[in-house]
Amino acid sequence: MISENFARCLAKICGDGNMNSKYIRYSNTSEILLNEFKDDIRKEFGDVHFTVGKVNSGTSFIQIQKKEIIAAFSSNLASFKSNEIFIPESVKNSPLNVKVAFARAFYDDEGCAALRFNEPTREWKRNITLCSNSLRILEGIKELLASLGISSNRIYRNRANSSYDISFILGITGRRNLLLFQEKIGFKHPAKAAILDLIIKSYGATPKRNPFLYEELKKKKMNLAFPFD
Repeated sequence: MISENFARCLAKICGDGNMNSKYIRYSNTSEILLNEFKDDIRKEFGDVHFTVGKVNSGTSFIQIQKKEIIAAFSSNLASFKSNEIFIPESVKNSPLNVKVAFARAFYDDEGCAALRFNEPTREWKRNITLCSNSLRILEGIKELLASLGISSNRIYRNRANSSYDISFILGITGRRNLLLFQEKIGFKHPAKAAILDLIIKSYGATPKRNPFLYEELKKKKMNLAFPFD
């Protein structure tokens, strides 16, 4: 059985991380997620030295070059290539809180919360999506969502006819499912959590039914202005 700390780190390496025989690296623009990775590693493995830096794009990373830690993660998942990742048996055979920890960390890296207003229909459009080059990991997440009572949509290719984009999308829509996601999984990424909060508040907040709240939500959404919406 593995811990929540270990499960989150596994998910982060699957998401915005990478691992080979020499090092583990986790990259993210969110200091909150970077610090969570550090804290989880230390809680699991004790006093660990981290190498920190930035890639050419300016994104910060944390790197570990300790063979024992590399071996611990590779014993759970043989490959961390984006199209070969899946939910390992060590997570599947753990209690629900560990599975949820894995899912939340993976959604923080690869998930997107989106809220848009459709002017022609005068309606809000809301969804949470999860994107991966691995169909297998999305199928595993879909099963986990179902075990929490969250219905998700059919998994589909992002660009069905593309020879270079091999990614798949898993979406969640509908008030009940979005509420359950917020309650049982949620986001730690502050911008994604804020958008999810606006999504929940948007129900009933149309220009006709509640114009004051509608204008308030539009203003808050514009102020967030982050790139994955």
